[in-house]
Amino acid sequence: MAARSVLLILLLALPILPARASEGIGAARDAYARGRFEDAAELARLLGTSEGNALAARAELAEGDYLAPPSERRARFEQAEKDARAAIALDPRNPEGHLCLALALGFLGRLDGVVTAHFAGYADEAREHIDQALQLAPTDPWANALLGGWNLEIVHEGGLLGQAIYGASIEKGIAAYTYALTLDAGNAAIAYQYALQLVALGGAWRRAEARQVLSGVLDAEPADASGRFAHQRAERLKRALDTQDERDLRAILADQFGADTRKADRATGWPR
Repeated sequence: MAARSVLLILLLALPILPARASEGIGAARDAYARGRFEDAAELARLLGTSEGNALAARAELAEGDYLAPPSERRARFEQAEKDARAAIALDPRNPEGHLCLALALGFLGRLDGVVTAHFAGYADEAREHIDQALQLAPTDPWANALLGGWNLEIVHEGGLLGQAIYGASIEKGIAAYTYALTLDAGNAAIAYQYALQLVALGGAWRRAEARQVLSGVLDAEPADASGRFAHQRAERLKRALDTQDERDLRAILADQFGADTRKADRATGWPR
């Protein structure tokens, strides 16, 4: 009788658990949409699911990229890496987990510099997870954007040697980014990263292309806080390109590609 009672209780509980999990992920997504990235990460992580850990990783990446002072970015990106690995461990077929891990490794690579990143294996592992995400979701805009970013970052940081080692190229990067924006034409975050990398590579025609890319997304209304932050960055970069403000362009590049130091905090106005 006792065994039957326990079984009955478990059976009655089964429909409740998914509902609670659904409510939890909903609260985390709402926090993310409102720009409360730390809260979103904590709420999502508590769910103990692949979806929750992937959202926690995405929130940590947003906090580190958009809100954290430079001296705190590393901790955010390292936590995002942990969350993304947890998401993949729970469900290897979750493309979001692979994308977030590739992003986290990319951000850490920017902080560490090309030599350290190479010996740490960031580029190789990031590419493996980008390829995994593309296999699982070939028309995902972010998966294709990350492929484009991977190629342009290798060329920017490693030059001809990087191209020879990793097989990256500007042509592959541009093609992947172009396809990503075909899939999601109003995505300011993708357009900004593409334009930023074009400017970093140098050359008048790349600046002209960057301006055109940014012009194509600035009329779109951001869907959430993350989109608004990306939109603001795109506006600033476009303005600097339009006015040929070399000082501001250098500041933008230094902030996005610079090292994680207290000096960088002061240069960007932190603490606020």
